[in-house]
Amino acid sequence: MSRSTITAISVGIFSGIWAWISNSTGLITWIGFIGCTSYFASGGSLSGFKKSIYSNISGIIWAMAIIICSSYFKGSQWSYLFTGFFSFIMCIQAKFKTLEFIPGAFCGCCCIFATSGNWRAVLPALICGGILGFVSDRGGFHLHNLLDKRYVREIKKNTPKSY
Repeated sequence: MSRSTITAISVGIFSGIWAWISNSTGLITWIGFIGCTSYFASGGSLSGFKKSIYSNISGIIWAMAIIICSSYFKGSQWSYLFTGFFSFIMCIQAKFKTLEFIPGAFCGCCCIFATSGNWRAVLPALICGGILGFVSDRGGFHLHNLLDKRYVREIKKNTPKSY
C-alpha cells in the first residue's frame, strides 16, 4: 500500500477517535478539524506542527484584539479599520520563522469569529486538532514503514536463491 493510502487510513481512524473524544469532553469538533487541516497544510512533520500551532494561536490573539478594539471604538468603520490592520499584522508576522504559516493565523482568527470570541473553547480544540494531524501523519508513516518491512521480508523469504 502507498504511503498516502496508509496515511488516509490513519487519518480516518484518528478522526473518528477525535470526534468521539471531542463530543465526550465538550470540545468543538469542527475546530479540531481546522487545527488538523492547518497541520497538514503547513507541510506536516514536527516543524509544521509548531508553525501551525504558533500561527493558529497568533490568529486567536489578533482576532481577540479586533474584537476588543472594536468594542472600545463604536461604529462599523472602526471595525473595518481594525480588521484591515490586524490582517496586515497576520501577514507581516510571517517574517518570523515560527509564524511564517500565514493561513494558520487566519484559521485561528476565523475560529474566534465563528464562536463569537470564545477563545477558551477555540484554543484547546485547535491545539488538539494540531495534535490530531501530527498523530495521524506519524501513525501513517510508522504503519507504512512497518508494513513495508514486512512486505520486503516476505519477498525475500519467498524468492528462490540463485546459485
